[in-house]
Order: sequence, then C-alpha cells, then structure tokens
Amino acid sequence: MKMIYNVKRLIGAALVCAAVGLNGCLDSTNDVVDPNIQLQKDVAAIDSYLATVGISPITDPSGIRMEITKLGTGLPARNANTTVDVDYIGRLFPDGAAFDQGNVNGSLSGFITGWQLAFMKLPVGTQATLYIPSYWGYGTTNKGSIPANSILQFDVVFNGTTLSNTEKTQFTSDTTAIAKYISDKSIANVTKDTTGIRYVVTQAGAGPAITWYSKVKFKLTYYLLTAPSVSVASISQEPSDTFYSRPVDFVQGVMISLQKLTEGSKATFYVPSGLGFGTNGATDSSGALVIPANSNLIVDIEVTEVQ
Repeated sequence: MKMIYNVKRLIGAALVCAAVGLNGCLDSTNDVVDPNIQLQKDVAAIDSYLATVGISPITDPSGIRMEITKLGTGLPARNANTTVDVDYIGRLFPDGAAFDQGNVNGSLSGFITGWQLAFMKLPVGTQATLYIPSYWGYGTTNKGSIPANSILQFDVVFNGTTLSNTEKTQFTSDTTAIAKYISDKSIANVTKDTTGIRYVVTQAGAGPAITWYSKVKFKLTYYLLTAPSVSVASISQEPSDTFYSRPVDFVQGVMISLQKLTEGSKATFYVPSGLGFGTNGATDSSGALVIPANSNLIVDIEVTEVQ
C-alpha cells in the first residue's frame, strides 16, 4: 500500500494555509515560489502538452485536467469523506515515469487535494488519466521520489464508492418521508429515480439534453420538504471562466436533476438530504443557516440554455 505514503496528505494542512495566507505555509528549505504563479505555470505546461499530443481533456477551473477513456454512469464521490475504491498508476509529468501503483479503498479525505477535487467530479465506472498541478499535489514539498513542484499524472479506474451505515439509515428515512409527502399531497405524474429522487416535469423542453459536463444556464429555487410554501433560496446560475456551471459542479441532487432535463425544461424535484446538503446544511451569503442539517428538499429547476 505505498499509495498511502506517496499520495496521502491531510487536507487540514491545506485549510490552514488558506486561513493564514498561502505564502506563510511555504517550506523555507525550498526556493520560495508564489503558489498562484506555480499553479498557472503548471496548468500552461499541462495544456501545452495535451494540445501537442492531440488530447482534448475535460477541464476544470482548478487547473486539473481529465482525459476520460471510458465514462462511467455512477455518481461521483459525495464529499471528501466518501470511501472510494480506485485502481491507479501514479506517474511523473511529462515523462510518465511511474512512482507508485496499486489499489486503494479508503476515505477520500486521506488523499491529496487533487484527488478529492477529481473524484467528486468523476462518475463511478470511469477510466481516465488525471493531470494534477503541483499545487493540488505536494506543492513545494519533496515526497519520496517525487520532487517539489511536480505535476502529477494518474491513470485511474474508479471502481466505486461506499456509503456509511449512518448515510444508509438516513437515506431510508429520507426516501420514506418524501414518499409520504407525495402521497399525502396526492401529487400526480411523479417519476421515481433509482437514486431516490422523485420528480415531476412541468414543462418539456425541446433543446439539447444535459450530460455530466454540459455547461448549463438555469434557475433553481430551494424549499424545505417540511415547509414547502416558503423558498429558502433562489439562484440564477450560468457558466463563467471561474465556475463552469456543469452538473458535476453542484450537490448531487442538482447534479442528478439537471441530467433529467433538456434545454427549455421545467421540473420539480424531491431530493433526499444526503443528495442535498447532508449533515452540514447550507448558509446564505451572510452566513445565516437557511438549510438545516439532514433536510429533504424540494427543488424547482428551469433550464434556459445548454452549451
């Protein structure tokens, strides 16, 4: 299990860096490099290489690039605490020299930040090559045979994720509550999805369908299942250079819901809490709690454009 040594990094360290200023976390034993400049340099090197070899990857604002050879159909990791099962070969970029390989089955929080970002946006069943800038790897730290400021490349097979017993129990409670609400309200024309989401399409669109990585302009409104007459948040979302507004960029309830729709569609979705904001809940821009922990949601979505 060399992977646990080579790839494992406590995300807490990254969070501390963000809190105190990244420059304050640089290792004084190495040449000091502004991490943002290094990130830009790494991304430019990755993009240049991929263009040269004729690869068109899935891009991400983080700078991570994903060359997908087989696209899976299962949900990505729910959050950084999700247990993932991954086969991998770790390589140094760009020469492809392997520094580690094997299989891991553990909490995503135990691995480098680049893995956390990637596996929350890769569907289970995907086979891909990940190109991870050094900022999301080991940064300015030498790690075994991996030099400081090394771009990392991983060939991965994403075998699956595992829910905890607590998450499974919560899911059963949530879907039971949603089914009872729909029955009590005599809501008609409800489609039951295998993920636990129920939905009603109120307007069928005639435009393009939405896939994992489609850039989507849409409106959504959140309601609590326990207080369905008052919206807790209304959002108009569209793609930008810093946020791509793809299904994979949102909580899983929205990720799933968008892919049930086409451009011009409107629908109402009933979302179990684990596919929404889970045990953390959600706050508004002022920091006020608007969605409590373990809240089932009603979500109205209107898709206005699919790029």
